[in-house]
Amino acid sequence: MHQLKPLRHVDAVSGYGAKDVLVVFGEVFARGYVNGLIEEARKAGMKVIHGTVGRRDENDQLRPLTADELATKDQPLVNVPLECGFDLARSSQGVSPCDQLKGLKLSEWNKATLDLAQVEEARAVGRDGFRARVKQYLAELEKQIPAGANVLIAHTMAGGVPRAKIIAPIMSRVFKGSDVSSKEFWSGDVGRFCEMSFMDVTANSLGDLIELSAGLRDRVAKQGGQVSYVAYGYHGAEIYVSGGYQWQSYSPYLQGFAKLELENIARRATSDGIRVCVFNAPEILTNSSSIFQGVEIALYPLLGAFRKEAPDHAVTRKLMAQCTRLLRPEHTVDALIELTDGYFGSDIIQRWTQFDQWPQHSGPEQMELMQATSRRLVDMHKDRRDLLTATLSEVVIKACGHAMLREALNPREPTWWIGHQFVTAASLH
Repeated sequence: MHQLKPLRHVDAVSGYGAKDVLVVFGEVFARGYVNGLIEEARKAGMKVIHGTVGRRDENDQLRPLTADELATKDQPLVNVPLECGFDLARSSQGVSPCDQLKGLKLSEWNKATLDLAQVEEARAVGRDGFRARVKQYLAELEKQIPAGANVLIAHTMAGGVPRAKIIAPIMSRVFKGSDVSSKEFWSGDVGRFCEMSFMDVTANSLGDLIELSAGLRDRVAKQGGQVSYVAYGYHGAEIYVSGGYQWQSYSPYLQGFAKLELENIARRATSDGIRVCVFNAPEILTNSSSIFQGVEIALYPLLGAFRKEAPDHAVTRKLMAQCTRLLRPEHTVDALIELTDGYFGSDIIQRWTQFDQWPQHSGPEQMELMQATSRRLVDMHKDRRDLLTATLSEVVIKACGHAMLREALNPREPTWWIGHQFVTAASLH
């Protein structure tokens, strides 16, 4: 079992400067972790080269961005579609994995069977297509890298939820209900399909990137620079609970199996002398994470960390004031922290917070408590559409960017855990 390694400190300066380049391998969307790294890179004067996952045309064919779409994006941008996955790829029989799920009724999802041989065939087609596009992308990318530059490539691929219409309602029952266990879902054919998709998008895409960019590393090195890679992992985090920091994780985090492989890819590359680091970040609330009701509960204890580490600091006072304004008058930050302390300290949640068993499958009592607590926290706000989690997510995003830019040039470990203690310290620097 790999050891939890919380990141406690980074150098005051990153080692990157105006002659260097940050490459975003993927596409930047609102409310995502990579925005913090981009902000830090721009502060350092780095050139930021953007990417895109592309779009699908009326025939479901992957295409680059149009001129109008490019006009809405930050430049420079390498306009080669980096969409990863195989859910829409077709087997030799002309059938995609998503095609196989057409017509499936929600009431019969657990009886679904897929022709896994055809799924595997589509998977190979999708992987080959992705690798071909990455090669094309790298050829275009090299044209935009100045001689002598250090290059930091941020791998932003994550998720991989198949685009079959039936998947979202099934996953909603798994993540927002207590009647369907994640283990039951994961053990069936639909879950097996999702597991393969998560693995290719979240993990194998990093392995492909590292392998296929070997030539780029050599050319950059010959010109006096170096290439490093960072990726966004999740494997729980240390959060502030009842006066101390303890490891915590959201369950059921089914993408976690792919996140473990992401860490393994980083370890193998590090052993080969490649500079790569996966940063296991604390939870934030993003557009994609909103399906996981309860994932946001771990954000609230960050307020307790600020009050412990720097109760009188101007940053802490400003954050407390911002958050207090969002709560109903009859509720306080103290009451909110008391609620989350009780939740994370409960026997039920402690049973679902086992590092050596991560990622753990859900149980009905755990899901019921998590969802009830999530609803209670939301009800403490004046406006359900204006939650503390948005403010706290921004704090985490910035701290993660601060960590990644300062650690990436010469990473001390292939995997780090960023916790609430580090987030607080980075916010006060």
